[in-house]
Amino acid sequence: MNQTDHIDEQLLLNYLLGKSDPEDQRTIEEWLIKSETNRKELDRLEVLWLETGKLIPPPVVVDTAAAWKRLSSRIDAVEKKNNPGGNRVIRMQTLGWVTGVAAAFLIALGFWWFGVFSPEEEFLVMASMEEVLTDTLPDGSLVTLNRNSSLVYPETFKTGKREVALLGEAFFQVKPNPDTPFIVQAGPAGIQVLGTSFDVRAYPDRGVEVIVSTGKVKLFHLDPQTGDSASVTLTAGMKGALPVDSGEPVVDPDYSPDDLFWMNKTLEFKQIKLSEVIEILERNYHVQIQLSGEGIASCRLTASFSGEPIELILHVISDTFGLTLDKSDGIYRLTGNECGDSTN
Repeated sequence: MNQTDHIDEQLLLNYLLGKSDPEDQRTIEEWLIKSETNRKELDRLEVLWLETGKLIPPPVVVDTAAAWKRLSSRIDAVEKKNNPGGNRVIRMQTLGWVTGVAAAFLIALGFWWFGVFSPEEEFLVMASMEEVLTDTLPDGSLVTLNRNSSLVYPETFKTGKREVALLGEAFFQVKPNPDTPFIVQAGPAGIQVLGTSFDVRAYPDRGVEVIVSTGKVKLFHLDPQTGDSASVTLTAGMKGALPVDSGEPVVDPDYSPDDLFWMNKTLEFKQIKLSEVIEILERNYHVQIQLSGEGIASCRLTASFSGEPIELILHVISDTFGLTLDKSDGIYRLTGNECGDSTN
């Protein structure tokens, strides 16, 4: 199909009504990205059908969660085909490949209509599988991508515009530029900064979370139906969230000590019960730890760890609370009946 090829108008009508099956939807999305003429034709037909009453009910808002699931499966398929043995940064600059994966992402999330990217731009796709990846963006900003995550961004940022699209989790260290805000589009949420460092967690069915390490960040949501926006401002040490099916970003007080462990191997315990500390250590170090003795589960720990092995961390805990540490059958055991003289 060339850029001016005809497409069945009934397919387009079903698409606007939200009645397309997955195969037809992909066909239409690929047809749309091929030329400006095709997109203008859809716009013309939409106006015509609205006036004549064919679009009853009016066009539906894109199901973002479903779109993310489709994109994730397609990215996985491409990655496994191109790199069956492991993990790499995928840098594709041809529009044909973008049509197959990144374009579906952008179209499905409404980025054409919000003006985030233009179809004429060349895109780069940073995608991780089993390892954490770090790379530099065109403006000099540094991004660390968590496992099984993808970042779509233009080959060159335009003047006054630094925007990227994230699926998964990434930590950004944004190069300051007062004249050009840096914006991360993460599903239904947007995150805007001038120069700072922050983590964005954006997975289907789990909403969006933002953790700010330095500087100031605005977490916002734009309602595609009404055009209304809502936002919260976050500063260093704060966490914000846009829950699933919510248009209201909120400040989230639930800041876990291991929120950034995937990226910097750092744990920040502040008056955390020892029972919760053990759960966090087991989750991140993939070990088994048992607490033996009455009362020690409620001991509260205040300590910071950065890259230390699990044995050293457990020795610090045992010394802090006067506990006995041993290991047998692959299981660590902390034994004691009280928290000792520690005020932690």
